[in-house]
Amino acid sequence: MSAPVAASPPAPDAPARPSLARTVLPPLVAFGVLGAVLWPHADEMWDSAKLVSWEAGLALVLLHLVALVLRAEAWEMCVRAAGSPVGRRDLHASSAFRFLADTIVPTYVGAWVRVAILKKLDPERAPTVGQMVSADVILLLVEAGITLVLITLAVGNSSVDAWLIPAFAGMLVVVAGAGWALRHRVAERPFARTFRVLRGRGRPATLTALLAAVLLLQPVRFYLALEAVGLEPTAVEALVTFLITSVYGVLPIGPGPSSIGAATTVFGRDNLAQAGAAGLILASTAVVAAALYSVYGGFTLARRARGAGGQPPSRETPSIGLGTGR
Repeated sequence: MSAPVAASPPAPDAPARPSLARTVLPPLVAFGVLGAVLWPHADEMWDSAKLVSWEAGLALVLLHLVALVLRAEAWEMCVRAAGSPVGRRDLHASSAFRFLADTIVPTYVGAWVRVAILKKLDPERAPTVGQMVSADVILLLVEAGITLVLITLAVGNSSVDAWLIPAFAGMLVVVAGAGWALRHRVAERPFARTFRVLRGRGRPATLTALLAAVLLLQPVRFYLALEAVGLEPTAVEALVTFLITSVYGVLPIGPGPSSIGAATTVFGRDNLAQAGAAGLILASTAVVAAALYSVYGGFTLARRARGAGGQPPSRETPSIGLGTGR
């Protein structure tokens, strides 16, 4: 992968890029393990996958596409709060390819794809690398808090182990405590300015609402996929499957193995083939959604390459920007 384009060495707040071995090897191993487990049931999986109607497939793609767009808007809120707003076209062009990378390899690589594109589009006014990465961190922290609420709801309405609540809450406390302890040391660093999005009138509520919508769309997708392959999930089982996918997603195995692994974890004891098919459908429709998004990104980049003529890129305000003033 190409390094971010810049006229000078990386900023001191820029994190190190992941190595190719750490990026590619874990997903390959995960796919190999899942393939060995599911291969004896390949014919049954195919029969289950054929049950998915085109209407269900289209719904799965569109729901994921909406979630990607909303997450991009939430990310822009963070860098805008740092004083480095990204124009709407540049935002969605870079986010489209970032999310496409995310569907193939672990999230860490997708983040560098967006960094490289934005630095290429506007090297002078783009957010710093540290700001772009810290914006992702903020999204993960807010999503973790929302996920804790979802886990609590799942524990209260199913047989999910109650120890998940204190375990997840403990991790949040440790991370938040470390951030609080370091706040004075990093307060003046450029990357720390993105945390201003957590202060100010309306910004925290808007950010939380955007990410809550993103997260709540996913259990709906899981429910549709599980039902489409012939399973009879409850709403709580779909939520639990999504939550387990999120847990697996922390590992460097990529989104495909995470979805398939979560579905087989919840439903694999009695319905291994159907569960594997559901996970495969979820992963493949996510790829299609990201690919459709990247078509827009590709057209945007092509127009910029043909007709920019040295003009500075547009810095228009994104449509979702309640309370995003500096």
